[in-house]
Amino acid sequence: MTRVENLQPTRFETDLEVSINALFRRCPTLCGFNVRDTENQLFVTGVSVYPCSGLAAPGELWGEITATLAELVEECPDAGELLRERTFARVFH
Repeated sequence: MTRVENLQPTRFETDLEVSINALFRRCPTLCGFNVRDTENQLFVTGVSVYPCSGLAAPGELWGEITATLAELVEECPDAGELLRERTFARVFH
């Protein structure tokens, strides 16, 4: 495999990006969140929202994030490795 081929995203990385972008579109107040690994289980932490930044995120938002990540892991059991210890943030252009 050439060096350029190594830089190409895997199918799952592409699916991950599409799913996370769709999550941010569905949840316009979501600014970002973290995925942490504790005893080989993934947990969503540090959810931040706008304009209520600094306040607890609504339960529906936590549920939406968790459902999105669970779907990704169900489709690809190795997905946990790409999700583990990552921060996802809304991109502004």
